[in-house]
Amino acid sequence: MITTTTAAIVALILLPLIVIVWATESKTQRQTRQAKRLSHHYGLSQREIAQRLGVSQSTVSRRLKLA
Repeated sequence: MITTTTAAIVALILLPLIVIVWATESKTQRQTRQAKRLSHHYGLSQREIAQRLGVSQSTVSRRLKLA
């Protein structure tokens, strides 16, 4: 059983690692991940995804091909 103290310690150890990974993720990788999530999980069209991400529809198309 994980105690609150153990969970807090684990969070303190993992949080900096998560921040480092996120910071090193490229803009293309981030947009690809976001486009995939918006398409597959939320069923948005490429046009809707483009509007949300502030990119062109062709960029979304390329990002989804990378996914």
